[in-house]
Amino acid sequence: MTNMAKSFVHFWESLEDKKEAKDRAARVLKPIKTYNKKAKKVLELGVGIGAVLDNFPKKFLIYGLDIEEDYIDVCKKKIKRGKFFVSSMHNFKVHEEFDVVFSVFDSINFLEDFNQWKSTFLAVSQHLKESGLFIFDMYTPRALQHFRGKEATASKFPKGYVYDQALVRGNTLTWDFKIFEKITEDTYQIHEYEFTERIYPVSKVKHALTQQFEILKTRHLEEGRKILFVCRKK
Repeated sequence: MTNMAKSFVHFWESLEDKKEAKDRAARVLKPIKTYNKKAKKVLELGVGIGAVLDNFPKKFLIYGLDIEEDYIDVCKKKIKRGKFFVSSMHNFKVHEEFDVVFSVFDSINFLEDFNQWKSTFLAVSQHLKESGLFIFDMYTPRALQHFRGKEATASKFPKGYVYDQALVRGNTLTWDFKIFEKITEDTYQIHEYEFTERIYPVSKVKHALTQQFEILKTRHLEEGRKILFVCRKK
């Protein structure tokens, strides 16, 4: 075995759950239909490889941003009708206004500190049209309890094997990924990645949100380990 690193995007499409991406798109589309059914222009923060946006109906003008340029390169090739930008969600400026800004896959939890959360809420508000919607999901402290002490998982996927360990320290949840990429019948390359999420009390997030938004609805997901917010710009 040899140890070397490739961008995680090299494996993401083989690892992604297409049904889960479709379900997450539906989770966003439902409140859009309820609270802003005339919405046309949408922006996804933390778009990744565009798995969720790819499930949006053709009537939508779709935009996405991600801090990882490799991911945006995949989006541009994969979703020709979309427009994509490289930026962190906490300080983005794209000179566009949107009917809806959304973020799923707990992407907001990957910000470095809570000041970046508050900065994200401000940036979103500045890019929304009057009465525009902000929809996002996040891990709650219950996730820390759930993943603390959990055993690692290992599974086979089309390019080899993946090992995944959740590590809880304080309010952080770190995903320790090791990918064993099959090169030949008896040769593998090891690729190691760490992704850290920071998890805050729901009450703290609600207080910060209300500076910019009216919270229209919340929905608990995954037995309370996640919560979905549907908000309207004040």
